Amino acid sequence: MCLNVKEEEPAQVYPEEAQIPHPSHISSKQSVNKRVQYMQSLQKEKKKLRKRFSRPAPIPDPGIVALCSPAPVLS
Repeated sequence: MCLNVKEEEPAQVYPEEAQIPHPSHISSKQSVNKRVQYMQSLQKEKKKLRKRFSRPAPIPDPGIVALCSPAPVLS
């Protein structure tokens, strides 16, 4: 026995709509963009901290400064 089946798509119970993705579902492009932004912010923060905590010039010894500068003349 042969059934005559036409090549038609079956009727859908729920018609296709523009589905709004759940907030927790993000695309791969969004994920890459997030990582890039995160890395840029890390580099920016690192640069700020490097400037803030860079090694300052050493403070000269007060005894050496006194010997190098001319002594004041007392009258």
